Amino acid sequence: MAPSRLWITLGIGFWAAALSGCGVNVRKTEIAEPPTPPAQSRKVPIRFGELQARLRRGDVIGGYVIGFTCMGPYDPVTWTSGRTMMDREDVADLFHEEMSAAGYDVAGNPNRLFEAGEDEQRAELVVSAQVVDVKMNICRKMGIWLIQSAIIGEDVEASVKVDWTVYSRLERRMVLRATTWGYHGGGDATEDGRILALEQAFASAIANLAADRRFAAVGFTSDDGPSTLPALETGGGIAMPPPVPAASIPAVPAASPAHAGLARGGLDDTARLQTVRLATRSPFTTPIQDHVEAVTGATVLVATGTGHGSGVLVSRDGLLLTNHHVVGESDRVRVTLADGTALTGKVERRHKPRDVALVRIEGRGLPALPVRTQPLSVSEDVYVVGAPLEERLRGTVTRGIVSAMRRDRLTGLELIQADASIQGGNSGGPLVDARGNLAGLTVSARVMPGGDASTGLNFFIPIADALDRLRLDTGNLDSAAASPQP
Repeated sequence: MAPSRLWITLGIGFWAAALSGCGVNVRKTEIAEPPTPPAQSRKVPIRFGELQARLRRGDVIGGYVIGFTCMGPYDPVTWTSGRTMMDREDVADLFHEEMSAAGYDVAGNPNRLFEAGEDEQRAELVVSAQVVDVKMNICRKMGIWLIQSAIIGEDVEASVKVDWTVYSRLERRMVLRATTWGYHGGGDATEDGRILALEQAFASAIANLAADRRFAAVGFTSDDGPSTLPALETGGGIAMPPPVPAASIPAVPAASPAHAGLARGGLDDTARLQTVRLATRSPFTTPIQDHVEAVTGATVLVATGTGHGSGVLVSRDGLLLTNHHVVGESDRVRVTLADGTALTGKVERRHKPRDVALVRIEGRGLPALPVRTQPLSVSEDVYVVGAPLEERLRGTVTRGIVSAMRRDRLTGLELIQADASIQGGNSGGPLVDARGNLAGLTVSARVMPGGDASTGLNFFIPIADALDRLRLDTGNLDSAAASPQP
C-alpha cells in the first residue's frame, strides 16, 4: 500500500509542475498592498463602468489537456465573446468587493436590495476595463481509473492583463489610464475551473489597480473641510453633529405649528436645524424685460453625469437651489454658469419629500435672483428659465400664467400649476414673476400618454416652502417684491 500512495503523491506533484511548464506562458503576478489613504482625505465615490475585450474571437489564449498527470500534449483554447468567458455584472461585483476591501468608496452596492440605482448616481469617477490579454492552461483532471466518467473537474492557471480608464463625471474628461495584471495559480479541480480562474485573476488585477498610487491619488483627495452649513440627511432628517459639552449647546427654539406634525412623525425635523441667512439682492421693481439678462444670468445648469437639470442662484456668495431628483445622492455636481464657466458644486442640504436641494459653489458677487415669498395669484404672468432637453439650450425663457394652486396627491405638499412650457432639463430652474423675482422651482409636468409631449400642465414648488424646508431665510423682503404685480 505504501508504494501506491507514494506513486499518487508523486503523480500529483509532477502534474502540477507539468501544468506550469506546458501550454502557454501564464504571467505570475503578486497582489500589491494598497496604499494608506492620506490623513483627512476625502473618499471620492467610484463605480465600475464598461467591460470590453480587445481580443478577437478565435485568438489562442491557452492550452487544454485531459488526463491524470496533465502532461500534454495541450490542445489550443481560443477566446470567445460568450458569457462563459467574461460577464460584466460578475466583474462589477468583483470590483465592488476588491475596491471596498482596499478602503475606497464604491457606489452601486450589488447587495443593496432597494434604490441601488440612486446609490450609483453619486459616483464621481467611473472606472472602465478593457481586457487586452488572457492566458490560461486548463487541465480537465481525471481520476485514477482514467475513464471519462471519472473526471474530477478543471484545474486552471490563468493570468489577465487589463487596461483601465478612469473618467471624471464632474470634469467630463479622462483623469487616468493604468494597466495591471492579475494571476490565479490553480489548485483544486472544480467543475467551472476556467470561469473561477478567470474571475480570480481579474480580482487580482482589480486589487493591483487599488494598490496603484496614481489611482489612489484620484480616489482619495484632500478634504475640503467641514461644511459651513448643518446638513439635512437624504430623507429630510437632520444629520446630527458630534456631541459637544452641554454648557456649549445653545437653546433650540420651539417648533412652529407648521413643523410640529412633521417633527412628531420623524420625517422632517427641520425645526431643529440652524437657519441660514441668504445674502440676497434687492428685489426687482420694474418689468422683467428691463433686466432679463440678470434673470437668465442667475440660472445655472446642474449635471451629475447621468443627465442634467437647472438651478438658480439665491445668494451672491454661491448658494443655489435645484431639485433633489437632479442631484440624487451625489455629494458633488457640475454647475455651469450662464457665461459657460463650469464649477464643482457641493450639495450642502437636501430634502427628498419636497424635492429640493441646496448646492454651494465658490464665488462672490454672483448674479443671484431676489426672492419673492408672497404667494402667487391665479392668472399672474410668470416666466420659466432653464435648459430644456439639451444643455446647449440653457437660458431658455418661456412665458405663461398661474393656472391654479394644487396639492401633490402623494405628499400633500403645495404646488403651483402654470402653463409656461417646460421640458426635461428644466427641473430645478426658476419660476419668476412678471418682474423677475424668484417665486418657485420647476419640478414636474404632465405629458401626453405614450409620449413625451407636454400637455401644458406643469408644476412648480413655491419658493417660500422650498426655503423653509431647507431652513434658509431671506430676511425682510422689499414690499415691491412681496406684492403681486399691478
